[in-house]
Amino acid sequence: MLVAAAICPHLPSLAFAAEAGAPAAPERLRVACAQAVAAVLAEDPEIVAVVGPGTRSVLHEEGSLSASRDLGIPMGMRLLQQAGWTGPVRAYELDDDRDWPTNGEDGVHMAGWADRVGMLVLGNGPTHTGADGALHPDPRAEEINAGIAAALADGDVDGFFPDMDENLARELGVSGRSPWQLLDGADWDLTTHHLLYAETVDGVSCFVATWSL
Repeated sequence: MLVAAAICPHLPSLAFAAEAGAPAAPERLRVACAQAVAAVLAEDPEIVAVVGPGTRSVLHEEGSLSASRDLGIPMGMRLLQQAGWTGPVRAYELDDDRDWPTNGEDGVHMAGWADRVGMLVLGNGPTHTGADGALHPDPRAEEINAGIAAALADGDVDGFFPDMDENLARELGVSGRSPWQLLDGADWDLTTHHLLYAETVDGVSCFVATWSL
């Protein structure tokens, strides 16, 4: 059963030392992510599932996590390490071509991994920068940002994540669609939801939230 979930963005500057001259993640964002992960560990999970976007869909068993090709999974592992977690971890990276029924069903299975399962879900909202690095605001992003924030704050009672359009999400660079859908599938009993952070950082919409019993 899923007992708690932490939702965080996957920005390199959150968990890894910034390169010389590179901006560090805002302190408020770092603190929010640390609080979210701590809230999951406080529920005494038997195992923590790290879920994040990737270029393929693959389940990494304990001991094979270094095989991940995407930043999200290693960053999630780093956040768990910083929080002091030494228990079992399994990680699932998801490509953005998956549909809601597939993600939802996988979430149901993931919630059954143990009597007490914790989740760390990595995903970003719309990206507002182009290939030239300049800001290119898209009016459609504002509506999606509002929907993501509301869904994270209320446990997605209206089914915003299952209904998120796959093509629009890809156009706007939303990497969290599949991970958030999987979380929806895993969540049957969580009744407490807190949105801790919802701001744009370096042209990326970032959200931090906790879901728990």
